[in-house]
Amino acid sequence: MIAAPATPEVFDEWAPVYDEAQNPFCALEARLLRQLLPMLRGKTVLDAGCGTGRHFPFLSTLQPEWIHAVDYSAQMLELAKQRLPNNVTLHQADCIAIPLPAQSIDVVLCSLVLGYVGNLGAFCSEMRRLLRPGGQIILADIHPDTAQRRGWNRSFHQQGEEIAIAWNRISLEKLRGIFAAEGFHCICDLEPGFSEAEREIFAQRGRAHAFEELAGEPVMYLLHFVLETPQNELAITGARCALSAHDALPRTLTIGEGHIRSILNSSPAPMPQVSLDGYLLLPGLINAHDHLEFGLFPRLGDGGYTDAQEWAGAIHVRYAETIARHRRVPREIRIHWGALRNLLSGVTTVCHHNPITDTMREPEFPVSVVEEMRWVHSAAFDFAGLQEEASIDSGEILIVHAAEGISTRAKQEIEMLQALGLLRPSTILVHALAVTPQMIGRLKEAGVSLIFCPSSNEFLFGTIPAATCLEHFENAALGSDSPLTACGDLLDEAAFVTARYGLPAARLYSMLTENPAIMLRLTDGQGKIQIGGRADLIAVPDRGLSPAETLRHLTWRDVHLVMRNGAVQLVAEELAHLLQPQQLAGFTAVQVDDRRRWVRGDLRPAFEAAAILQQHGVIRLGERTVTLA
Repeated sequence: MIAAPATPEVFDEWAPVYDEAQNPFCALEARLLRQLLPMLRGKTVLDAGCGTGRHFPFLSTLQPEWIHAVDYSAQMLELAKQRLPNNVTLHQADCIAIPLPAQSIDVVLCSLVLGYVGNLGAFCSEMRRLLRPGGQIILADIHPDTAQRRGWNRSFHQQGEEIAIAWNRISLEKLRGIFAAEGFHCICDLEPGFSEAEREIFAQRGRAHAFEELAGEPVMYLLHFVLETPQNELAITGARCALSAHDALPRTLTIGEGHIRSILNSSPAPMPQVSLDGYLLLPGLINAHDHLEFGLFPRLGDGGYTDAQEWAGAIHVRYAETIARHRRVPREIRIHWGALRNLLSGVTTVCHHNPITDTMREPEFPVSVVEEMRWVHSAAFDFAGLQEEASIDSGEILIVHAAEGISTRAKQEIEMLQALGLLRPSTILVHALAVTPQMIGRLKEAGVSLIFCPSSNEFLFGTIPAATCLEHFENAALGSDSPLTACGDLLDEAAFVTARYGLPAARLYSMLTENPAIMLRLTDGQGKIQIGGRADLIAVPDRGLSPAETLRHLTWRDVHLVMRNGAVQLVAEELAHLLQPQQLAGFTAVQVDDRRRWVRGDLRPAFEAAAILQQHGVIRLGERTVTLA
């Protein structure tokens, strides 16, 4: 082994092989940054020590106004040019003397770099100079304590020789002190270990034993500092916090103005607290497809249909009386019941495939409803609407039921959309049952996204979308559809998918959280637990599993607390003690099957308006019975 100082020349030598080997540290760091980076839309970002530009593609998806990327290795920057988006400027410079004006940066990312910086005080002062008021800096690097204990080197191989680069192992306490002296406040401190996501990397390198040895040890740190004093209103303590599909750590979340202000190892200051010992905090789920006004309807149909048109025609004949009775309940009341159905299963954001009403916009409505989109029911029911959309090409999201069935006309809808020029990145297709494996490549190339509701498909048509669609189509999400055809709520749909497809848990997790947030262009941190993101959270009993494995086995009975925009919307009997007597006055106690829930708001008018649908003294909400407790 050859020891070498951390000079530009050494990194020039490393550059040609830097991206060749899979690195478990890079994999862990990239996964956490993907979840935890703040919203960057319209901001100016500094990638300090950018290396080969491995973060450029992801940073660009967060839509910053501009990225300045700095590295002192000429060869690293040459490779970075190959990944260069249009809004990136490269600078060859040392990170303690960056040729940019003072207060020109909003967010700094410094990843796997700080260990090579010789003068940390000078680095911190330079970041202080560059950042605007309220600016943020995210630091990620190898954990100094574990590295010291295990004698880790940072090295690469060249012509059969291992080159070990000198690096500092400064303690996290000292690092915090350096930044605090410059006026930075820590709002996130994570010390994660490797998870199942890295197991395969170790195995491929013949080091499976090392993965097992590191179980439970912190291997990296991620620190997030801000140049302002956070204003917090509430702290949630005691729970493990889901940081990604694979990662969860015990952390205190602080919330202010409906958003997450910090994710810390302890409460930063005295404030009101909610203790959730024994619970896992997950991001509020996103239901990518529902028809809220049908929340009270039962399943209607006998199966064996060939497409949605045939089903719609049949039920309006056979179930005309049932449909008429349910429609006697005012539509706005039915919409509220549809929201309650979602809330009970931990959904905080719903994409409603029908006109948005004033009721959905009210602050006290139980769930957030996606508004920034356009929609057409389908080619079968509104071809003129599709023609109009083809002429507009607004760039907004367009959501369409498509290929909903097994008939020839259902299969032809994809060709119809293509002929209209509507297979484009802003288009989201719902159901896609008739999409063949041969069509998948064409849809991927067009950048189209898909929303699946397989239980509805099986109920109506006796079949479900091809496994290749769910397994390999990256831009995919799940929706519950309405009780008219679905097996239940969004968690029931997730269980159905698990049973029929056996998807990896992490894939299912993404289809209920991050994927729909991206597809629906949600910009307030929905689908994640991140600094600055909306405080949409659910608390479920912690069984010691990863967030993804927890979600795979979750049912509505496990959802013990739902918070939307920082306000508690639902509390289970197990956590009712969290509400003070004066707070309970603003909630309604309901009995759902054999469980009691407290739901924000007065639900008595909704029960009274739906009384004509009562059976044996209870109302059916999808697969559940509901009464006032």
